[in-house]
Amino acid sequence: MSELRSLYVSIKTKKENLERFFQAIPVKPVVDQDWTNWWDSREMYSKSALDEIPFFNNATNGAILEEYKDNLQTAGVETWDEAAGTWTFDVLFLSENYYEIMPVLAWLKNMAPFLESGDEGVVIIYDYFWGDKSVMAHMEFKDQQATFKTTRNASGLDKKVLAAAEETLQRSYDRMAEMYKDAD
Repeated sequence: MSELRSLYVSIKTKKENLERFFQAIPVKPVVDQDWTNWWDSREMYSKSALDEIPFFNNATNGAILEEYKDNLQTAGVETWDEAAGTWTFDVLFLSENYYEIMPVLAWLKNMAPFLESGDEGVVIIYDYFWGDKSVMAHMEFKDQQATFKTTRNASGLDKKVLAAAEETLQRSYDRMAEMYKDAD
């Protein structure tokens, strides 16, 4: 049985850049070398060629965020650290299926043109909750580009990034546990 993987996103940028992104319409992704290299590096059963990338066809990028935020099933949490100028978004229970995570990756990858020179960030989808620490996706934001990395295990991630992801996801787990406790 497959277990759901967790999403961790941390992007250092200005709040105005985020707001412009959230107000914009999602853009249909194009299969390019970056997507293909990532896809080819993944191990999965019955893998087909990457001919098309599924994406969210919502009215705005912000509407996509709203589907995950404060959702008891996914335990999605968004935070903005004013002092650091960092947006963090995590989803404790995202998916175990590559086709289901691709729209999320496409959505986040489309954030790159809204960033400024010097803005940086990371996206990781990995096995936080269940413990084997396998990485489904790892993407870095730099120089107004979002580029996939072929990282397969959390041990291949920058130690500071992994520590931040673990801390953030633990807070989300604790928050979810409190919400369920209060629901009893």
